Amino acid sequence: MPPARALPSDLEEILENASFGLAVTDADGLEVYANRQAGLHRLSGDEATVREMRFATQTGDRSFNVSLWLDAEALPDLDEEIFRLAFFDELTGLPNKTLLGRMVGAELQTHADRQAALFLIDLDGLGRTNDYYGAAFTNLLIAAFSERMSSCVRSCDVLGYLANGMFCIFVTDLEDLDISDYANQLLARAKEPFLIQGIETFSSASIGISLFAEDGADFEALLVSADQALRAAKSESKGRIGYKPTASALRGTTDMSIEQRLRTALRDQKLCCVYQPKVSLRDNTVVGVETLLRWRDDDGKLQALGDFVNLATDAGIIDAVSEHVAHEVMDSLPRIDTVFAPSISISLNITAHQASSPVFTRNLLDLLTSYHRPERFILEITEEAFLNGELLSKNTLPMLREAGVKLSIDDFGVGYSSLSALAAVTADELKIDRSFVQNVHRRPRSQSVLKTIESLGHALDMKLVIEGVETLEEVEYLKQNTAIDVAQGYYFSKPFALEEFVDTGDLLPSGRTRDQARTHAPARTPGNRSPR
Repeated sequence: MPPARALPSDLEEILENASFGLAVTDADGLEVYANRQAGLHRLSGDEATVREMRFATQTGDRSFNVSLWLDAEALPDLDEEIFRLAFFDELTGLPNKTLLGRMVGAELQTHADRQAALFLIDLDGLGRTNDYYGAAFTNLLIAAFSERMSSCVRSCDVLGYLANGMFCIFVTDLEDLDISDYANQLLARAKEPFLIQGIETFSSASIGISLFAEDGADFEALLVSADQALRAAKSESKGRIGYKPTASALRGTTDMSIEQRLRTALRDQKLCCVYQPKVSLRDNTVVGVETLLRWRDDDGKLQALGDFVNLATDAGIIDAVSEHVAHEVMDSLPRIDTVFAPSISISLNITAHQASSPVFTRNLLDLLTSYHRPERFILEITEEAFLNGELLSKNTLPMLREAGVKLSIDDFGVGYSSLSALAAVTADELKIDRSFVQNVHRRPRSQSVLKTIESLGHALDMKLVIEGVETLEEVEYLKQNTAIDVAQGYYFSKPFALEEFVDTGDLLPSGRTRDQARTHAPARTPGNRSPR
């Protein structure tokens, strides 16, 4: 028998001074551990005041017997029934998640060099069974399935029950085991008919498998990986085995993680605004700023959020995010005027869905019009809003006009371009997508398209702004060959927080030297803009 591991000194001291007696023996009756109270209780043999509890446990392929002596008067309600309810499932009699987690954790810690796997087994079609036969019948099916799994699981493995027809097997000693064959044997047994209350019932199961330590170094991590593998397997068909998380399964988990972080950041006021100047190509003055959204991490650094619009929309918090941005802008107006100028415009991004929502638009406008100069504000929407152009023109635009707030069409030319919709929407500004300015001095086709968009914008009396300007050659081409007045991009300034601004006497806020052009495209999906 391998020698028992020495207890950490602090744990040993706690157990030695505990008010209860504790003794552990192995399957051969050899004592592994006993504290001081255990010796005293053995000597006294006073059954009137001391209650002795005995139970067996298993760690990997090793079995242990545990004896616990408690003061019967001090703890009258603590007995075997309480222990059973705390650590075993009442329906199946199997270890529950709490006990399973402790057993797996102990095994992984004791035998960290061994291979192990976690099988997550889901009884298929349980919802339909419950709807058709009822909860009592379903519980009997789960209990019968538990007995069947218990009969075909190896003695060295640990079978537990989580909930809702979900079982878990911790598989050890993989040296001479073919995992695929083992899992297929379990699935074959699951397909055999059950006789429940005189009714022959057929079922099946699906299995997700995670490997220690490739897919997780502890019980919870292994459980998450097995769940991802199970979901991936069941997305194809039931009665299958999944071995590793697929990209789609991982994406779902990542999205959920981001959603929770986004909710937490919103609650803890860790979302903040940065501003990117819009610059006149004629005299290099800042004529406006676009408000973008950033995430302040624990170190105080600002991180780009990426394309989180769909996720925030699905989570139902996109309106709260937009309102957060609007409130921060309003609170920052004095500082914005100091850093830039009281005359500049301030742009806010909203989604296509928000632009078509009269309730959202009214709430936002009420906030913006509380300022004595609402004409400074511009709401930027993408061409996707044209898909609901009638609602936009009949509901949203009249409210904007009444409030004095302007409208800008963002990322024009890469989304749902529609000349008829563009003619129906009386916008004040047209922002040309950066794809038309990249290396425009060397791309004749881009030059022709840019000229066409320029003519269209001027014909509809819209101010033209071109995004993503990053090199001196692009700036010089725009100045010499177009009538576009305003540009925005890393050539002039990166987006920055107001507290980052240092007044150096330069015309533009501190950003980046003009020869440091960005060489990669921004991670943005046209048509899916939020309060960035």
